[in-house]
Amino acid sequence: MYLYGASGHAKVIIDILNASGVKVDALFDDDMSIRELMDIPVKHFWNHESPLIISIGNNFSRKQIAEKLQCDYGVAIHPSAVISPHATIGEGTVIMQGTIIQSSAKIGKHCIVNTGASIDHECVIENYAHISPKATLCGNVSVGEGAWIGAAAVVVPGVRIGNWSVVGAGGVVLNDIPDGVVAYGNPCKVRSVHEAGFSKRIAIYGAGGLGREVAGGIQRINRAGMGNWELVGFYDDGKPKGFKVSHLGEVLGGMTELNAVDEPMALAIAVGTPVSRKMIHDRITNPNISFPNLISPSFRVLDPSTFKIGEGNIIQDNCSVTCDVIIGDYNVFNGSNVLGHDVIVGDFNVLMPGVRLSGEVTIGDKNLLGVDSVILQRIRMGDNVTLGAGSVLMTKPKDGHTYVGVPAKKFEFE
Repeated sequence: MYLYGASGHAKVIIDILNASGVKVDALFDDDMSIRELMDIPVKHFWNHESPLIISIGNNFSRKQIAEKLQCDYGVAIHPSAVISPHATIGEGTVIMQGTIIQSSAKIGKHCIVNTGASIDHECVIENYAHISPKATLCGNVSVGEGAWIGAAAVVVPGVRIGNWSVVGAGGVVLNDIPDGVVAYGNPCKVRSVHEAGFSKRIAIYGAGGLGREVAGGIQRINRAGMGNWELVGFYDDGKPKGFKVSHLGEVLGGMTELNAVDEPMALAIAVGTPVSRKMIHDRITNPNISFPNLISPSFRVLDPSTFKIGEGNIIQDNCSVTCDVIIGDYNVFNGSNVLGHDVIVGDFNVLMPGVRLSGEVTIGDKNLLGVDSVILQRIRMGDNVTLGAGSVLMTKPKDGHTYVGVPAKKFEFE
């Protein structure tokens, strides 16, 4: 067997094939700097070797490559997958660990059915679709070409997901989703429209460290096949137009230029101060600008049927929520944040790495929670509160003040 694409997705496919007793002889990739992957040679020119599996997570890229190459395609099915003998699997498709595919389900060509996904009886998955980890499709669901169903999403019986549409992580789909849209939430609602099958333009407001982190997160989302974003650049009123933001792009202007954009474009607000995030958002008057959720592939939801999320949130690596969690709009979760049961987070909050919110915590708007800070169960935080790094909040804070220490006490600046 041969693989086309030497990425993290390829590593998973190698493991699946090895578990099935299939040897991978070589991989192919356009990146000349990659020489081997998991001790398997990586070649840079394809010479019609087959059978082949396209080991690229991006749905549209798989379609482009499949239409370009003329060869025999294999399949990769992990031995732990439970697949009905009456189900059908198309060529080039990858079925990962712990998946369940029930009777009379039809999986198209070059699809990805990811870890622990469940596809019930008589579902139809069209070519190039991706069913993400722990997603659940109930009976008679139809998923269109190139569609992506996010991690832990649930689709109720008989619903159709349109061609090249995206269902966000944790979404609960109760009604049909049209072609070429992004939908998320519980219940799932259409939030934006994009050109089906093609990259979606996105820019970042903020050319500092958080902006670079968000850009890297967008790349990870694309590599995982959970999005198809084209990063067009950065906006920042504090940097000159043309300023180079590492290797990631350049500053396209400030708020004036952003409000003059004359075609649809998504935007991530990558500024780490809660009040500034709100001020920036309120200055954006351009109706062409939308605010998607940018959610790391490693985000975990224990009970997706009770999870609700608004728009414009940035969720970085290794964050998790349990059950009955509600997240509002335009928050930043900086990594390794843990939200317990019945937590409610309002708007424009920033949680630094390692923040832990115990059960039934409620947070209002524009709060800043420092690195490794903790809020104990049933505490209600209002607005504009700062909680210092490593602090443990045990009592209700007053709005607009800073709290520091264990237990956290109001800090008066001299």
